[in-house]
Amino acid sequence: MTSVTLAQVAQRAGVSTATVSMVLRNRGRISPATRERVLKALDETGYVYNQTAANLRNRSSNQVGLLLHDITNPFYAEMTAGLSHEMERHELLLFLANSEESEDRQQKFVDSLMRNSACGMVLCAARATPASFFAALKRRNIPAIMVVRPLSDPDFDFVGTDNFLGAQMATTHLIQLGHRNIAFIGGGANSGTRAQRVGGFTSTLLENDLTPVPEWIVMAQASQIDGAKAAASLLSRYPQITAAVCYQDIVALGVMQALRAAGRKPGQDFALVGFDDITEAALVQPALTTVSVAAKEIGRKAGELLYSRIQGNDEPPKRIILPPALVIRESCGGPRAGVDR
Repeated sequence: MTSVTLAQVAQRAGVSTATVSMVLRNRGRISPATRERVLKALDETGYVYNQTAANLRNRSSNQVGLLLHDITNPFYAEMTAGLSHEMERHELLLFLANSEESEDRQQKFVDSLMRNSACGMVLCAARATPASFFAALKRRNIPAIMVVRPLSDPDFDFVGTDNFLGAQMATTHLIQLGHRNIAFIGGGANSGTRAQRVGGFTSTLLENDLTPVPEWIVMAQASQIDGAKAAASLLSRYPQITAAVCYQDIVALGVMQALRAAGRKPGQDFALVGFDDITEAALVQPALTTVSVAAKEIGRKAGELLYSRIQGNDEPPKRIILPPALVIRESCGGPRAGVDR
């Protein structure tokens, strides 16, 4: 089968090849009548736009990569939606990859983006990513925005939230309700984000003359199953715990399951605060009190910043920290007996 050329389309539409090219790339000032004529000619000839060839000619493309470490987490789904909408505004195509915390998979995705002349990328890097990865990324001179997971390297743009403050807000809320035996559930051992949230949690306890109990600060992977297992083990050993701050909403949903299995009622005899404000947080019963970190807005801001870099913005690297907000629902109930608010 012979490929249809741009010149053949132009001849059929009665325009120049430059006009056909502008219609294909949605660029330039083309009258509606001319655009319609070109589109009709494209349809009638069956012309297929070769994006790869165009990338080679222009040494760039309209492709943007998003690399995450866990695409199953609802938080990242919402963040991706925010980024995707921003990319669509600028007619950029978003490609998503899941590293699953694998440095090898992460490197392969970045290499693939570079081979396809991607114009930029957004990364939530795998936890054990070596410094050499970021050094190589800088040498490649491609716009790259880091999101969610804080990065010590000051040479990269970063968009995230104030995890320390968010945990302070959650813990303060529980203390104001009269809770004194408060646990922290979730997150991994090497997580910088978890360290910040645990820091906000423990500092708030100390500020209120409460001593943090190390055994009540437990880890759990980002799933309901792991949240339920961690909570079941913790509460069987320390039934005096009456409240918990959870590293993520998805972990908190698992904690709810463990509480019910143990005959305890979230929002009545146990108070629970999550983190992220995913959609499901408002739908469960009781609805989950949570710290909103504006997942969609993180994605949108990252996209906005990336586009400005693609357009040539060479200002010093930016660190955009979006303020968290406590969303109070039913999972904490009211003040404990004998507590004045």
